[in-house]
Amino acid sequence: MTHVTEADLDDLEFDGLRTGQHRAAAVRLAELADRATGAGGVSRAKVLLRAGEQFQHAGDHARAAEVYRQALEDGGEAYGDPRVYLADALLQLGDNAGALDLLAQVRDSRPSDPEVYRSVAEVLYEHGDLLGAHTWATAGADFVLDLPDQERGDAADSLEGLLRLRFRARVDLGRPEDEYDALLDA
Repeated sequence: MTHVTEADLDDLEFDGLRTGQHRAAAVRLAELADRATGAGGVSRAKVLLRAGEQFQHAGDHARAAEVYRQALEDGGEAYGDPRVYLADALLQLGDNAGALDLLAQVRDSRPSDPEVYRSVAEVLYEHGDLLGAHTWATAGADFVLDLPDQERGDAADSLEGLLRLRFRARVDLGRPEDEYDALLDA
């Protein structure tokens, strides 16, 4: 078993970015996931998510979907919601029904992390679902705005990204400016 840190993962990802060898980084991350102890380090699920991201950068969406499923099955601590990453890979593979089912599960779980809303909105926007992106970005913005000011903390950092995504989707949909746009100007 191996103790894996965030710095280890960052180094592998940076190497992949620097060299363009995303597949090599993904394979190395997947190997690390099989040996990760999680004790005092990064969970196996987190390592698998990072591996999946690298497989997607390499264009191997089928392998990415496989490791995202492993992250879900692992159930360990993860960032965001692994179902969103899997949905993105499934959309890349043309499995729209499977992806939309996963995103419905995410919606039904009522995420308490605004970054999940942002991730879903980004995925949908990237895949041309402007209305879905707008809906998710609005729901995420509403989630943050509904929090008492003293409880917003890191969620406030997500608000600008959500509002910008919402604005882009709304403009692409041909909708007029609304009250959320004023929040971007504030």
